[in-house]
Amino acid sequence: MRFTRAIIISLLLFFPGAIVGLFGWLATGASEDNTLPEVIFFCNIVPFGFVFVGFIWAWINGEEYSHNYQG
Repeated sequence: MRFTRAIIISLLLFFPGAIVGLFGWLATGASEDNTLPEVIFFCNIVPFGFVFVGFIWAWINGEEYSHNYQG
């Protein structure tokens, strides 16, 4: 259950990450050249960074959902 919860929360964090990436992309000039570092950062790394950090955060805070069998 802990893993499933962490996956769901991390996938839901893609949307806020995409919005933050969109605003960052617009702030840097909204270039459509896919080879520029700012386009790669704001359009790829920021949304997937939100997913990764969201998974780690949900995993750390989801200990009450883990199954710890004692025997």
